[in-house]
Amino acid sequence: MKSSVQEAIKTHGRVMLLMTAGSLIYSVGMNLFYTKQQLLSGGVTGFAQLLNYQFGWPISLMIILLNIPLFLIGWKFVSRKFFLYSLAGMGIFSLCLQLGHPLSVPFESPLTAVALGGVLTGLGLGIIYRSGASSGGSDIIAKVLHKYFSINMATTGLFVNAVIISLSMLIYGLDQAVLTLCAMFIGSHVTSYVIDGIDHRRAITIITANPKELSQALMDGLGRGITITKATGAYTGDERYMLYCVISKHQLSPLKALVKKTDPHAFLTITTVNGVYGRGTSFFSMDHIE
Repeated sequence: MKSSVQEAIKTHGRVMLLMTAGSLIYSVGMNLFYTKQQLLSGGVTGFAQLLNYQFGWPISLMIILLNIPLFLIGWKFVSRKFFLYSLAGMGIFSLCLQLGHPLSVPFESPLTAVALGGVLTGLGLGIIYRSGASSGGSDIIAKVLHKYFSINMATTGLFVNAVIISLSMLIYGLDQAVLTLCAMFIGSHVTSYVIDGIDHRRAITIITANPKELSQALMDGLGRGITITKATGAYTGDERYMLYCVISKHQLSPLKALVKKTDPHAFLTITTVNGVYGRGTSFFSMDHIE
C-alpha cells in the first residue's frame, strides 16, 4: 500500500514538474515574441490573444474565461485524470503568462518572432503533452470528438487554427496572417518532435515463405523482436507467413538488404508510425497512454 502511494506521488509529481516547465517555456515564447509581433497561437490561446490585441483584455484572464464552458464539457465527457491535469495545466500556464508579461527582448525582424516564438511555444506545448496533460482549451474538444466520433485530434486542431488564421487575415491583413501561419507551422513541428522524437519509427510487414530463416536473420542483424502470423494468399491459396516488427529509420537500409539476401521473393511494406507503446528498445511504456 505504501509503495503504491509513493509511486502515485512520484507519477503526479513528474507530471506537475513537466507541466510547469512546459508552461514556463510556452509563456516565454508568447510574451517575448508572439505578443510583441501580434502573432496568434493556436486554440483558445489564439482567441484570447485576439481579444487582447483588439480590446486590451489580459490574455491570462481571457484564457480562463474562454476555458470555462470547455471544462464543463470536459468534466462530463473526458476522463477525470485528463480533466484535472488539463485544469492544472491551464492554471499554471495562465499564471506563468501573467507573471512573465513584463519580460521583453529587443528585436527588429518579424522573422525573429516567427522562428523563436514558434520554437519556444512548440517546445513548451510538446513538454506539456509529453507529460500526459494539456493546457486545456481546444484540446478538450478534440479529445471529446476523438473519443465519441473518431475524429482525428489533429483535424480538430487544424480546423480551429484555420479559423484563427482567417480572423488574423481579416483583421490584420494577409502579411500578418502568413506570419502567424509560419509560426504555427514551426510550433507544430517542434511539438511533434518533442512528443514523438525526431526519429519516427517504421512498421515493417513482410510476407514470406521462409519465416524462420528470415526472422532469425532480422533478429540477429537488427536486434528487434519479430511477430509471425500465418497468412494465405487470396488468389493463389498458397500458405505464407506475415512477419511484423517496428524499427528505427536508421535500420531501414540494413533491413532491406537482409530481406533481399534471405528471401528475394518476399513482399515488403514500410509504414511510418508516430507512436510505439509497449516493451521494446526506446519505445514508450503503456503508462503513457491515457
